[in-house]
Amino acid sequence: MARHDLNQALQRMRAKNIPLTPQRQALLTYLYDQNGYTTVKEICEALVAKYPTINAMTINSSLHVFKQLGLVKELAMSGSSMQYEAALSS
Repeated sequence: MARHDLNQALQRMRAKNIPLTPQRQALLTYLYDQNGYTTVKEICEALVAKYPTINAMTINSSLHVFKQLGLVKELAMSGSSMQYEAALSS
C-alpha cells in the first residue's frame, strides 16, 4: 500500500515539474515507509549514512515543498519538534 502511495507522490512531483533529487526521493521513500509521524532529527539520522551531506535545513526545505504539494502532513506538538507524516493514501 505504501509503495502505491509513494508512486502517486512521485507522479505529483513530476506533474508539477518539481526537481526530484536523490535526496528528495529518499526522503519521500522514508516518509511513506513509516507508520506514523517522524521528526526532522529522526529523518536526518536515518538518511545521513547514505547521504552524508544531508542536514536539517535540506530536509526542512524539502518538507516545505512536499507540504505545499499535499504529500506530507505536519503536526505541531506542544513543547516538541514538528512532526511529519506521508499524506497520500489509497
